[in-house]
Amino acid sequence: IPVDDTPPTISCPADITVNNDPGICGGTVTYATPIGEDNCSATTIITDGFVTGSVFPIGLTLVNYRVNDEIGLTATCSFNVTVIDNEIPELDCPPSISIENDPTVCGANVAYDAPLFNDNCADPIFSQIAGLTSGALYPIGTTINSFELVDASGNVATCSFEIEVIDTENPSIVCPENITTCDSIITIPDIIAVDNCAVARIE
Repeated sequence: IPVDDTPPTISCPADITVNNDPGICGGTVTYATPIGEDNCSATTIITDGFVTGSVFPIGLTLVNYRVNDEIGLTATCSFNVTVIDNEIPELDCPPSISIENDPTVCGANVAYDAPLFNDNCADPIFSQIAGLTSGALYPIGTTINSFELVDASGNVATCSFEIEVIDTENPSIVCPENITTCDSIITIPDIIAVDNCAVARIE
């Protein structure tokens, strides 16, 4: 009785590297599906990874195929599919703000809308890298608020906007009453100046 002792053979394509599909946390990958060969009939199946035309996740995926002949002899082959996330996250800051100081305060409490962000993959890391938080007391002048969004693949987006606080509050000054005296030495009472910010000078 003839004995089939010849194992089947199978050959896989070379490793594949692609970029992600726009807006997708993965990439569509097509490849020539491996088909096993044998001196008798054989069946080829995929045992790891995804079939051609599938959306592969970001990162590395091992694709493995196995061919089985009628008497149980097998052969396998494998290749790697790497999907690179090269899509920059989206980060939009609110418009710049110009505001007057709060009464009697050398600054203003300013609330603003949080920046809007989005990414093709989930859970990017959002952080404020400069400036002050919403609702904080902003000093007179211009403060730049800057934000950063970093996804799991290290892609970075930044945005900034300005908050300008204008000191529109006039200082006040209290002078002493008129002095009438015959003394040759006169002590002049202090002149009191008041402002929401530090008094620069009295002239």
